[in-house]
Amino acid sequence: MNTRLRAKLASTAPAVAAALLFAGTATHAAPTDPPLAPSSPGRTAEPRDTQASNDRTITTEVRSRLSAARGLDPANIRVSTTDGVVRLEGTVRDDAQRASVMEMARSVRGVTAVSDELKARTD
Repeated sequence: MNTRLRAKLASTAPAVAAALLFAGTATHAAPTDPPLAPSSPGRTAEPRDTQASNDRTITTEVRSRLSAARGLDPANIRVSTTDGVVRLEGTVRDDAQRASVMEMARSVRGVTAVSDELKARTD
């Protein structure tokens, strides 16, 4: 090999190696892909203790609203909440009162659904 060519290769080899090194780290340092979307368009998962705390808060608020309602005996209604779904069990005076209780539960912040297990009295 010619001496001139050897000298030229010797002087450019470190520059090429440095360019390749920096080019490789630049692609790994700043990803350009957007973050992955959740696998489900529905609710996102929360830590179990946080959800349980939210459920207790929802149940307390629903019970409070039922206690403040006129003409309603909250002792006849059991309220429980699981994953934001409020379950109402018990008896109410009539269908109008049932609808009112359901609306009270739905209006509480954090409620995702209401399960109606209420029965209207027939006597």
